[in-house]
Amino acid sequence: MKIVMLIIATLLLSACTAMNQDFDKYGKNYRKINLHMISVGYDKQQVVTAIGDPTNAIGSKRFENGVVDVWSYEKWGAKMGFDEKEEEYWLYFLNGKLEQWGRPGDWKKEADRIYEVRFR
Repeated sequence: MKIVMLIIATLLLSACTAMNQDFDKYGKNYRKINLHMISVGYDKQQVVTAIGDPTNAIGSKRFENGVVDVWSYEKWGAKMGFDEKEEEYWLYFLNGKLEQWGRPGDWKKEADRIYEVRFR
């Protein structure tokens, strides 16, 4: 009986380890987003070097005096069944330089506000 229990425990633990190593194959980020590694004023390449490629480009808008681009970074959590998005941050760039970042909805219509504050 002890041998059977030992074999079952070994199989269960090895399955968890195999699942953990397989997360990178899903195309989702399961690691912490290290926002402390970036600063306002970084260009896009510096941001990518510091925290990796964005998950998505949310949008881009041209104004008379510049372009605002918005990138998204996501952190996913492994759950039983479907994985869940635990965190999402949007990074706002004005003319290729990081102006601010935060969670979606932190700043309503922020692209317009960046433009107004920056070019008034």
